[in-house]
Amino acid sequence: MKISLTLRWILAGCILLFQQTVAAQDSASIYTAQLLQPVNDSVRTHAIGRLAALRIPATFPLLMAISDKKLYLLDRKAVTVDSKPSAEGTYRLYSLYPDNILLKNSSGQPLLLSLSALQTVDIPRADRLQLAPITPLLNLYSSDAQKRLLAYSQLKNTGDSSVQLILQNALAKETNADARRTGKDILYGAKLYNATNAAVARAYIDSITDNWSDNAPQLLRTYASSGFFNKEMATYAAEKAVSLEQRYDRLQRVQNFFSGLSLGSILILIALGLSIVYGLAGIINMAHGEFMMIGAYTTYCTQLFFTNVLGIPQTDLFFVAALPVSFVIAGAMGLLLERLVIRHLYAKPLESLLATWGVSLILVQTARILFGDLTAVKTPLLLSGGWQVSPHLTLPYNRLFIIALTLVMVLLTYFMLYRSRLGLQIRAVTQNRQMSACLGIETKRIAAITFFIGSGLAGLAGCAITLIGNVVPDMGQTYIVDSFLVVVTGGVGKLAGTIVSGLGIGFFTKVLESFFQAVYGKVFILVFIMLFMQYKPKGLFPDKGRIAED
Repeated sequence: MKISLTLRWILAGCILLFQQTVAAQDSASIYTAQLLQPVNDSVRTHAIGRLAALRIPATFPLLMAISDKKLYLLDRKAVTVDSKPSAEGTYRLYSLYPDNILLKNSSGQPLLLSLSALQTVDIPRADRLQLAPITPLLNLYSSDAQKRLLAYSQLKNTGDSSVQLILQNALAKETNADARRTGKDILYGAKLYNATNAAVARAYIDSITDNWSDNAPQLLRTYASSGFFNKEMATYAAEKAVSLEQRYDRLQRVQNFFSGLSLGSILILIALGLSIVYGLAGIINMAHGEFMMIGAYTTYCTQLFFTNVLGIPQTDLFFVAALPVSFVIAGAMGLLLERLVIRHLYAKPLESLLATWGVSLILVQTARILFGDLTAVKTPLLLSGGWQVSPHLTLPYNRLFIIALTLVMVLLTYFMLYRSRLGLQIRAVTQNRQMSACLGIETKRIAAITFFIGSGLAGLAGCAITLIGNVVPDMGQTYIVDSFLVVVTGGVGKLAGTIVSGLGIGFFTKVLESFFQAVYGKVFILVFIMLFMQYKPKGLFPDKGRIAED
C-alpha cells in the first residue's frame, strides 16, 4: 500500500512537470509570435521580458539574435545569419524558433542570401537590455567557443536548479574541450555544495578530480576549508586537491622536457651548418645567423607569392614549397659569400671574423629597408593547435614538426658526411687541407659546396622558426651566440657533438628558466660552459690521434 502510494506521488510529479514544460513551451510560442508581429511596442517589450524570464533553451538562439542585432525575417519566419559573409557577400541562414537549424535550398545545399533579401527586425536598446541578466545563459549557445567558456565561468557557484539544468543541456552539445571542462567544473561544483549525503558529495569530488580543470584544486580547497559538509569530506577534498597539484607538477616537468627538446632541436638545426663550415674552414662566420634570417624572409616571400601572384591565400602549400626554396636561396647566398669574401681570408681568422660581421650588418639593414621591422608568416592550418596528451599537457604541432625536421636533417647530414664520396672529401679537407689537395681533391670546390650546404641548413632553420615567432631583420643575432656555444662545446666539426651539445644546452636553458628568470638562466648557462671549457677545451668529442696534435 505504501509502495503504491509512493508510485502515485512520483507519477503525479512527473505529470505535473510535463504539464509545466508543455505550458512553458506554449507560452514561448505565443510570446515569440508577439515579438515578431507586435501589435504595439509595449506588447513586444512584454514578450521579450517574458521570454527572458521563462529561460527555455529553445528560445536562446532567438534571444541571442536580438542581443546581437542579427534578427531577420524570411517569409515571416525568424532567421539569423553567419558572423562573416562568403566571398560573394552572401550569408548562410539559420532558423531560430522552434528549430535552430541551417536552412538549405531545393538542392540540399546551404541557402545563401544577401542581407538585402531579408527583412530586418529592429529591437530598441531598452528592450535588448532586458536580456542582460541572462546573457551568460545565452552565450552558452554561442558559436564562439571563447564566449561559451566565459559564460560557464560567469555561472560559478549557482544554486539555481533551473540554471543547472540549462548547464547540463549546453554541456551535452558542447564541442570545445576547454569549454566543456570548464562547464563541467562549474556544474559539479554547484551540485557538490547542494549534496545531501556523503556518498553524493564524494561522487562529485571524484567527478571534479577526473574532470581536472584549471580551477579544480582551488575549488576543492575552498570546499574543504568551508566546513560545508563534514570533516571526512573536507579531508577527502583536500587530499584530492593535493593529488591534482602533484600531477600538475609532474606534467610540468614533462612540458619542460619537451620545451627543452624543441629548443635543442632549433639549436641543432642552426648549428649543424655552422659546425660543418667552422670545421672545414676554421673561420668564425658571424653572418651565419643572417642566413637563417634569409630563410625566414624567403618563407615570407613564398607566402606572398602564393597569396598575391597565384591567388591561393588559404593553403598550406606555401610552407611546403618554402622549405626547399629557403634552403636553396640561403645556400646560394652562402656560396656567394664564400666566393667573394671567405675564399680570400682562409688564413686570416681575425680579418674573416670582422669581414663576416660587416656582411651580417649589411644583410640586417638590407632586410630592414626591404621588409620593415616586423613581419609574420601565417602558421599552416595543419600545424596549428597541438596534441593534447592530458588536460594540462599539450604538445604543439609546430614544435613537433621542428623536432621531426631536425631529426630528418641530422640523418641526411650523417649519410652525406659518412656514406657518400662528397662527405669523404669534406672530412678529408676538414682534417688536412694541404694533404687533401695533394691527393687530387679540389679543395676550393669542396669549400664552396660546404658553404652552400651549411648556409642552406641555416636557411631551413629560419623557415622552421617562422612557425614559432615573428620575422625580424636581426633575428639571426638572437641565435648566433647559442649556435657557436653548441659548436664549441660539442667539438668542432663533430656531428655527434653538435647533437649532444644542442640538446644539453636546450634542456638546461628550459630547466633553469623554470627556477630563475630567462636572463639569469642564460647567465648560468654561460658560466657553466666557461667552466666546462676549462676542463674540455676541445669539446665533448675532440679529434683523436696525430691530427689532434697538429
